Amino acid sequence: MVMLSRSRVVGLGLALAAAGAVLYFWPRQEPGVSEAITRQVITMARAAETKDVSGVMEGVSERFRTDSNWDKRQVRGVLTGQVLRGQWVRVFVTNLEVHEVSPSQGDFQARFIFGRSQAESVKDLAAESVLNAYLIEGTFEKEDDGVWRVVRAKYRSLNPTELL
Repeated sequence: MVMLSRSRVVGLGLALAAAGAVLYFWPRQEPGVSEAITRQVITMARAAETKDVSGVMEGVSERFRTDSNWDKRQVRGVLTGQVLRGQWVRVFVTNLEVHEVSPSQGDFQARFIFGRSQAESVKDLAAESVLNAYLIEGTFEKEDDGVWRVVRAKYRSLNPTELL
């Protein structure tokens, strides 16, 4: 049986505290433009799946505009209607491409496939499911608070042959 003296226990505690402080304060490398935008797109998609419209909208800039001149408020209304309809929402992001424009701006393109169903049982799932798919292109910018937000976007509906 090993006996530890009080001084050894205190020394070990101080060593662990020092190691923890080093890890906590160690400089972290900020993700690159492509990784930061990819993370934000995935975060927004997951928020949509949990019907967290505010979580989705956190990734949309106050300066946001679509090619049809919709602003953030209008997109929030449409998104609320889409996400809150139905009992099940699944968002698949495919073919995501990000291109760095500058250290604080990047363009993206991705296919977003939304699945929704009000089926009460598995056997009804295929018959009662709805899929909507869109190709969305836009621009993210890193704003003054350090958060990447989409500032511009355009979309078009995809037909089933474009999903494969």
